[in-house]
Amino acid sequence: MNFYYSRKKLFELFVLSLLVFGVALYSVYFFSMRVGVATVILCFPILFVWASLYVFLCPPRVAKIDKRAIQIDRAVPLLWSDVKSARKTTSNPVCGRDIIVFELKPRVIYPLTWMQEFCKSTRFTAFSIPLYAMKEKDQKAICKEIAKHCKIKED
Repeated sequence: MNFYYSRKKLFELFVLSLLVFGVALYSVYFFSMRVGVATVILCFPILFVWASLYVFLCPPRVAKIDKRAIQIDRAVPLLWSDVKSARKTTSNPVCGRDIIVFELKPRVIYPLTWMQEFCKSTRFTAFSIPLYAMKEKDQKAICKEIAKHCKIKED
């Protein structure tokens, strides 16, 4: 069973990228910057717009769940036999973004992507699913599917 990011959230990201590009473009015009400086300043907002447009048009998969494992994004599949438990928690009290964090059994090691390496020391950990980036219907469905394979604790 596949779960994808919400198109509405991805569209909001695209609109944000257009706003950032607009502010950068206005700044370049307002301050009458030279062509070289303007090119450097506009380079990242343009890349942001193109990347967010690509993600909006081709939404990436959040997770793929089957009887044997769960694959989060494009990482190596996490075997259910290696999962001790999962907990549903909030990323921070201000935003209130729900995530599911998987806790692995001791001495279980998986090769990590660069993003997992970055996240492993944060509240998200290396193996987590951002529920806030999904539709509410999909949030309930993925929680129900995960509960079939391991216990989900509430934080």
